[in-house]
Amino acid sequence: MQAFDLLVRAGLDLTTLSIVSKRLKLFSISDKYSADIFREFNAGIIRYMLPKPADHIEETLDFINDSRRGMREGWNLVLAITEKTSGEFLGCCGLHGEGRHRTPELGIWIKKSAHGNKYGLEAIHTLASWTFKHIDVDYLIYPVDRANIPSRRIPESMGGIVFEEKQVKTARGGYLDEICYKLSIENFTLISNTKLG
Repeated sequence: MQAFDLLVRAGLDLTTLSIVSKRLKLFSISDKYSADIFREFNAGIIRYMLPKPADHIEETLDFINDSRRGMREGWNLVLAITEKTSGEFLGCCGLHGEGRHRTPELGIWIKKSAHGNKYGLEAIHTLASWTFKHIDVDYLIYPVDRANIPSRRIPESMGGIVFEEKQVKTARGGYLDEICYKLSIENFTLISNTKLG
């Protein structure tokens, strides 16, 4: 049984999800965000990522459709990150379980103009909290390029432990020097409680 199947069987529709944090609202990805994603997921954003930017809006729509299919099938969750008050689109985050149903992978990108506000940290913290509450997982994985120091601070601030290092080929033909962090509910809860106390 896939970990996400537990959600689907419980009647939770991943395609209509909404998760709220202090400054953000995370919504299940849909065509509503296609223009924002196409515009903001660009060469400046993908420097430390595997995919390449879409050349045409149709590629973005294909990505959204594929993401929603995975959400309906219960092994993928992709969310648009928006500012809570204004509704401004800030980026996307996700939980990807295909082939690793007990150890899904977290992913995120924030548009360039919104960098420096710790939106990535807040979004991943919110998604991880929601996941540990609603999905039966062994642990979460957060892969990041070694040189991407701001992104590495996210799992490190959440009690993440490095468990794997590898070279990963990108869709652009280059390689990432990837570090994979493991986020367990025990370490995550300990860090969260320490920050709250």
